[in-house]
Amino acid sequence: MKPLVLTIVFVAAFGLTAPTFSEDDNLCLDCHEPAEDWEGMTAEAILEHAMDGSIKRHLDNKEFSEEQLKAMIAELLAKPAPE
Repeated sequence: MKPLVLTIVFVAAFGLTAPTFSEDDNLCLDCHEPAEDWEGMTAEAILEHAMDGSIKRHLDNKEFSEEQLKAMIAELLAKPAPE
């Protein structure tokens, strides 16, 4: 019974957050062209840059947890470049 409850909670949590991530990653695209700005950077380097509070445009990122930012970056890096 316990694994079933954990599975339900896990699926519900990710099911509710996926639409949020899809909206939030557009914040990055307001300023960045991933294929150009992040070329040769690792996801960890992009995360560190996104969490840099000295960059005024990145101050909004403080509302996200590290896990949320990692998920947003992974989503952006997985998207194919527009032709």
